[in-house]
Order: sequence, then C-alpha cells, then structure tokens
Amino acid sequence: MKVLTEVTLDKLINLYEGIVVQDKKMIELFEPVSDSGIYGMKLRVLDQDRMILGALKCAKANGFTGEE
Repeated sequence: MKVLTEVTLDKLINLYEGIVVQDKKMIELFEPVSDSGIYGMKLRVLDQDRMILGALKCAKANGFTGEE
C-alpha cells in the first residue's frame, strides 16, 4: 500500500480511488471461484473502501479541508 508523506484531502481521495480500482480487479480475479470465502471478503472490502471514498468526497464537497 502506498504511504502518503503529506496528507491532504485530495491525496486521500486519489489514494482511495486507486484502492477501489484494485479492489475491483481482485474481485474479477476471484470471481470464477465465487463460492470461496476470499471472494466474499473482497466484496466487503470493496464496499468499505467505496464508503470511505464517498465520505471523503462528501467532506470535500462540504468544505472540509482537514486543517482544523
């Protein structure tokens, strides 16, 4: 996982956009064996990362800068 040296809201959003793309690729990889526990875990991780990304975008849209 990438480590941010200077954390800003825009950098976090970019990081989580990349994580969501990675999650989707992992789901495609494990989809043929969708009865495995790994597939279900990857779906939950994708849902979680999408929720975090949505919250970050919402915070930015409402003027949160993270500087407080």
